[in-house]
Amino acid sequence: MLDGNHTDGLALEKSNWAIPIDEPPYYAYAVTGGITFSFGGVKTDTDASVIDTRDTTISGLFAAGNSTGGLFYDNYPGGTAQTNAAVYGKIAAESADGYIRS
Repeated sequence: MLDGNHTDGLALEKSNWAIPIDEPPYYAYAVTGGITFSFGGVKTDTDASVIDTRDTTISGLFAAGNSTGGLFYDNYPGGTAQTNAAVYGKIAAESADGYIRS
């Protein structure tokens, strides 16, 4: 149920649950954003090479971890991002090393 609290005179009005923070103590915490997992991302092959929209490998471009797609579709099993990053990270590193050396 909407509570009727709102703001007045702001460029972007807040229509409900707009409760002022006007009594101390105030606390601040450093935070950063991050990708927890992805249901989408770039397509890769088994060597971690990035595949373009024509299903062609992009020479010298490799990806691993949460920037890749194709592993999760409608659910995310907890903890699998670390395994994805570790396994495909190693594969991508080895593939990139082979590419640089060739």
